[in-house]
Amino acid sequence: MELRDEKYYIDRVKAGDKEAFAWLVDQYRDMIYTVCLRMLTSEADAEEAAQDAFVKAYRSLSTFQGKSKFSTWIYRIAYNQCISVIRKKVRMIDLVDELPDGEISEGDMSGLDTISAEERSKYLQMAIEALPETDSVVITLFYYEELSLEEIAEITGLTSSNIRIKLHRSRKKMYQVINNSLKSEVSSIL
Repeated sequence: MELRDEKYYIDRVKAGDKEAFAWLVDQYRDMIYTVCLRMLTSEADAEEAAQDAFVKAYRSLSTFQGKSKFSTWIYRIAYNQCISVIRKKVRMIDLVDELPDGEISEGDMSGLDTISAEERSKYLQMAIEALPETDSVVITLFYYEELSLEEIAEITGLTSSNIRIKLHRSRKKMYQVINNSLKSEVSSIL
């Protein structure tokens, strides 16, 4: 059986083969849903936004020129769709409090190494959920999807330096959330 790349399927869709788009959806549905869930926090809203993003991608696939990766292009569509949903709900929430002036070193996070992977995942998920939508998307794209700063910039419309700042501040905020949670759990045990 011959393996085909995404360009083949994109060309097939552009040529009128609607069924070929199913392959593209299968390749990106989990990643797109994750981006939408990080931004919208509601599973129902995320599912709807992801579906709408794929519909928009299908309708405008003829404009895809291949200058960027297809994944970057469809992430951008999903990101914009989520921004539209947020604006419609007029729900601009910023959960980031003023961060302390002191620097937090990467070594301060080493306590996570001593807990199980399941517990670590729980704390990281909780910390990501405490971030504003855009920041949680940047964290997800950078650490989980392993996209470059340039790819994230193309998706979000932010500059690379702005993304670096968001990553730094998000790590600090995540550290605070995890640290506070662990302290409260320890004090409840004692």
